[in-house]
Amino acid sequence: MRLNQIIATGLIFTNIMLLFSSSAQAQNRKPSVECNTALQRAKKQIQKNRKVKVVYTSQENISQHYKHDKNYPKNRPFSYGFGLRGPATQSVLNSDKFLTRIAKDIIDNCSSISIVDFGEYQTDHVESYGLLENNDVGRFKCILESDPRARKKLDWGYVVCI
Repeated sequence: MRLNQIIATGLIFTNIMLLFSSSAQAQNRKPSVECNTALQRAKKQIQKNRKVKVVYTSQENISQHYKHDKNYPKNRPFSYGFGLRGPATQSVLNSDKFLTRIAKDIIDNCSSISIVDFGEYQTDHVESYGLLENNDVGRFKCILESDPRARKKLDWGYVVCI
């Protein structure tokens, strides 16, 4: 009987440790080598032969901002943002094909990222690209901050704009 208690206690302890480690992994997901490579490649592509610098990067958990409907990409709760500065910033932000290609590379290589933001650093000019239906990547549509829908959880594929 004593041996059964020891085995049962050991199994319970093992299950508890597995639960803690899996929840810690979910909360502290570190980007994979492929993801880090894609993020570095994006930074180089943005800056290469252009008068623009990536002066800021960030990662944000965006899951609380969106309705978790059929279009919401489960298991991809993060956005990744690039803050740009320099004379060519507007040109880069107006290049839909260029930004789509960079966002697609990041999303394809970073399993927890669903949105990539490109913005003029310390301004409200931001272009957001994300995972859409059929695993396509495209620009998110803008909902003005004054729109009542902007104060609720957003439908997937939309961002709040000023």
